[in-house]
Amino acid sequence: MISNDKDIHLLEQIAKNIRINTLKGIASAGAGHPGAALSVIEVLVCLYFKIMKIDPQKPQWEDRDRLVLSKGHASIGLYSVLAEKGYFPKDELQTFDHVNSRLQGHPDLTKTPGVDMSCGSLGQGLSAGVGMALAARLQKKDCHIYVLM
Repeated sequence: MISNDKDIHLLEQIAKNIRINTLKGIASAGAGHPGAALSVIEVLVCLYFKIMKIDPQKPQWEDRDRLVLSKGHASIGLYSVLAEKGYFPKDELQTFDHVNSRLQGHPDLTKTPGVDMSCGSLGQGLSAGVGMALAARLQKKDCHIYVLM
C-alpha cells in the first residue's frame, strides 16, 4: 500500500491535478456539483492509484476490482480520476455534461470506460455493490468491490 513519504507526495500531486481537471470540466459544462466531486478525490486517488486491481487497457477485465459510485453527483470527480489513470483522454473532460458526450451528469457504464455501475438512482449503490460482491464470491473471482456513498 502506501509505504513512504514519496508515495504520499505522488498521490498528493495526482489529487491536485485531478482537482484542477474536475473544476475545468465543471466550468466547461457550466453545470455540475463541485462540492460532491471534490469531496471524493482523495478516496478515489487512493483506490485507483494504490489499491484497486484494474487495467485501463482492459476496462471489462472480468477479474478487476470494481467501484460503485453511489454518489452520482460526484461523477466529474470519478471521470477525472479515470482520465488521469488512462481510461480515456484527459481533454475529453471538457465535454462533461454536454449533449452526446459519454461523460454525463451521472455515470453510465454503457458509455464510459471504467464505470462499473450506472448510477441515476442515488443511494442505491450499496445494495448493488453487495450483489456484485456476492456474485463474485459465487463465481470464485479474486476481486474486491468498493462502494463510495
